[in-house]
Amino acid sequence: MSKSAFKSSLATVPARLAPTPVAAASKSAAIEVMGILAYPSIQQPDPKSGDKYNTLVLITDPESQQAVRELVAEACEQTFRSPSLPPGAHNPLRDSNEKNHAGEYAFKNEAFRVEGGMVIRAKTAYQPQCVWGPKETAIDPSEINGGDHVVVEIGAYGYSNQSQGVGLSLGRILLLGKGESKIERGSGAGANVRRIDRSRLQFTGMEQDAA
Repeated sequence: MSKSAFKSSLATVPARLAPTPVAAASKSAAIEVMGILAYPSIQQPDPKSGDKYNTLVLITDPESQQAVRELVAEACEQTFRSPSLPPGAHNPLRDSNEKNHAGEYAFKNEAFRVEGGMVIRAKTAYQPQCVWGPKETAIDPSEINGGDHVVVEIGAYGYSNQSQGVGLSLGRILLLGKGESKIERGSGAGANVRRIDRSRLQFTGMEQDAA
């Protein structure tokens, strides 16, 4: 019998849990990337994001960064017949140290002050499934916070209607370890997924007995 260090590892599956839909015919296969969650809205949909669940992900792992670049290029190719975005189209890949028109950091939290950091935002209409540990035990989304180290499942889709660009869809979230500090606002997997190499993962801050 396994024993979880988290309070609700046997949480019931959320009522709205469902495969993440992707909004265009140019949908790409899903991938997994390692990163740090920032400002997540995974317990309740975010009214400021079209009533969708969403999160920023800070990615510093080179393999994960390259996987996201290839994912976006694939969506571009399917939508625009080119691996590059058209001029003025929305690019979902952002520099963690980018600055706005006023010369201030777009991402103000100190956690983003890493060299070569990539930031993405992924969204979904359905509450993402959350799991943790080597056995990928189900947990409640409330147990995952901004600042936590995770593996996130994402997909990409191109769109070309009133506007153009590539968006990212949010799938399952695998908790690797709790962050030293929170990155929060205010006070506080399908068969088509290209899995990352599980031998690379290091789970921290967890206690789990072998079954």
